[in-house]
Amino acid sequence: MIKIKPLVSALALATYATYGAGAIAQDDLLFLEEVVVTAQKRAKSIQEVPISITAFSGDFLEKSGIKDMADVAAITPNFNIASTAEPASNRIQIRGIGAAGNNAIEPSVGVFIDGVYYPRPGAVLGMLMDVNSFEVLRGPQGTLFGRNTVAGALNVTTRNPSEESEGKIELGYGDYGLYELGASFNGSITDSVNGRLAIKSSSRDGYGYNTLQEEEYGEKEELLVRGKLSFDINEQFSVLVTADYGEIDSGGVGPAVLNSTVTPEFVAANLAVYGDSPVTEDSYDWNIHNVNDDHYSDEQQGLSFDANYEFDNGMTLRSVTALREWEADNTRQDSMAVVSLIAGDTHYKTDTLSQEFHLMSAGDETVDWMAGLFYYEEEYDIYTSRDFGEGFCDPTIATSASFLLASCQAGVQEGVLDIDFQQELESIAVFGQATWNITDAWDTTAGLRWTKDQKQADYVAGYYNPAAFILHANESVLGMELEESQVTWFANVNYRITEDLMLFATASTGYKSGGFNSQSSGPAVLGLERRTFDAETTTNYELGLKSTLLDGAMTANATLFRMDIDDFQDRAFDGLSFIVVNAGKLRQQGVEVDINWAPIEQLRMVAGIGFMDSEYLEFDGAPALPGGGVQDLAGERRTYSPEWMTSLSADWTQSFGNDMVWFVGGSYSWTDDQNVGSSSNNNPQSMQDAYAVVNARLGIAAESGDWDVTLFGNNLTEEGTCQTIFDQAFGGAQQSIDAANNTSVMRCAVSAPATWTLKGNYHF
Repeated sequence: MIKIKPLVSALALATYATYGAGAIAQDDLLFLEEVVVTAQKRAKSIQEVPISITAFSGDFLEKSGIKDMADVAAITPNFNIASTAEPASNRIQIRGIGAAGNNAIEPSVGVFIDGVYYPRPGAVLGMLMDVNSFEVLRGPQGTLFGRNTVAGALNVTTRNPSEESEGKIELGYGDYGLYELGASFNGSITDSVNGRLAIKSSSRDGYGYNTLQEEEYGEKEELLVRGKLSFDINEQFSVLVTADYGEIDSGGVGPAVLNSTVTPEFVAANLAVYGDSPVTEDSYDWNIHNVNDDHYSDEQQGLSFDANYEFDNGMTLRSVTALREWEADNTRQDSMAVVSLIAGDTHYKTDTLSQEFHLMSAGDETVDWMAGLFYYEEEYDIYTSRDFGEGFCDPTIATSASFLLASCQAGVQEGVLDIDFQQELESIAVFGQATWNITDAWDTTAGLRWTKDQKQADYVAGYYNPAAFILHANESVLGMELEESQVTWFANVNYRITEDLMLFATASTGYKSGGFNSQSSGPAVLGLERRTFDAETTTNYELGLKSTLLDGAMTANATLFRMDIDDFQDRAFDGLSFIVVNAGKLRQQGVEVDINWAPIEQLRMVAGIGFMDSEYLEFDGAPALPGGGVQDLAGERRTYSPEWMTSLSADWTQSFGNDMVWFVGGSYSWTDDQNVGSSSNNNPQSMQDAYAVVNARLGIAAESGDWDVTLFGNNLTEEGTCQTIFDQAFGGAQQSIDAANNTSVMRCAVSAPATWTLKGNYHF
């Protein structure tokens, strides 16, 4: 049944804007600022781009207090960031499709920052800084972007150098010991060289408290630096050089026991064996009661060269060369028990080289076209090492497998097992797109892409304490190779009924290469066949409209879509780790609506509505529920696919009459029921009830824009929700699994509590 009440505010806005305009005096109407996007490689108004896209300017993000991509997702239809206990495994998802980042699956959603492809989610989920525009493109993107994507792309541009000498300093202070400091400087170095430098740092204490260890957890520090130099060699040739560095240091998330899944047997087993239980009074109060020595560090750096040459006939040639490196260390307690059982570290390292060429026609011709060539290399290493904690051999092994106790205690306790996965990827693609401007009203576009991916990988795992065989097997699979090529395409037709109303229809396909399982499967040996998974393909259909209403005071855009995904790559949990499986056939279909309205000069409103119908068309042999046995999930809904997502934000600005203004704003986002399980077994215990998040802001500013001071409040109703739910690890020893009922004690990665920040900006 469709849930109507949560949509009232957003739909009432759209209805009133469409039918209630007569009550507003014509002189009071305000033309919306034009949103310019580069999704089709030419700077165009978003109202002229015939695809499903939501875009925000950097100024809007800053004024709204949006700090990272997860905040953007909260106000964007059918876009979601799923956070987990391990930041490197976070998922970037569009229309419910996205891959976890802590394994060798290729991303379903491509992230491009200043034209450079970022391959791993962990490298892009930090702070946003000095952003010019943020574009969310839904559906396959391959005939205009270098790296192919199956579900969509995030196209982010940051501010480029200019001749104008200017700067900004920003300071922030908030609860939980939050401090923020940022600055940007821009100016001319010589007549032909301009530079821009931006830096931002943030530090806060943890949200949570560990009642067992009597200490806070979840503290976080971030630093991001970006420098740009632009060289205008002559009127035709220019080069932009960008260097960036970022680091994150975090105390971890600390997932809570989900009390609704706790059984008496689980509590009794923990009390009997360990003398205590990890269960707390409230799953959502940010208190935990288990060993939590988690720590996460993340470091990345990059260098890119963006060269542009314009020929005498107006054609342009662009070359983007980029080198990037990302490293992350994640130290955590896998067992999350009241004593240390299994501790260890996972190290991630990615080195990439990309080279992209674009040749583009002058534009505004009968046929506008672009052709591209993309070359990409990636080395991706994942190394995991585990230690036995003081409670593993005795009392855990002593209680559950006493015959192993002597050998467990006699063997090594540190480095009891390790997994070393190394992969090399080489990809080349040729792509292009052409638009035939048939008349002033009719356009039709066709695009084609050929991609070839070559991968080779080694997997080596071993254990060095006899008792560690229950955790994973000795396995060595060397020289794994995969070579695939695929042709994908894009077709679009659009018709401008009037200057302010456009209809469009799109059909497109996407492709994501297969790969290799980088994690163990407990004591089982996977071997070459099960360690390899197949490619994933997408077929996408869209019908949409772009409209400008009320004499320019409103834009209302809507897209009806259907995405069919074959051999969808997803993960199954085996009790200790996750294994990639191909999940048959999946269909995601629905609608996306974006509304911007400025009814009077002082007021601006933004609404987003997403509806999604999700269904596995085929998925026999699906991962088991905790009690075991395979499933057939045909006809079932996909995880992370809520039926409804809505958001509404509004800002009011009023002059004091003395060269100062005051402003107040707020946002409301509502997400429907959804399964947020980290495994694709559709465990009913992983259901997250519908929830709403309310944010607000209040401030003053100079009418000149030279300074502003804003008080931000986030999650004001302190809604405690699970971003991800997963099985209690090492469940056998703690009797967390009820095989008869196919249930397990579950863990919940709880979202952030209510917070406030006071922030000031000074421009000079």
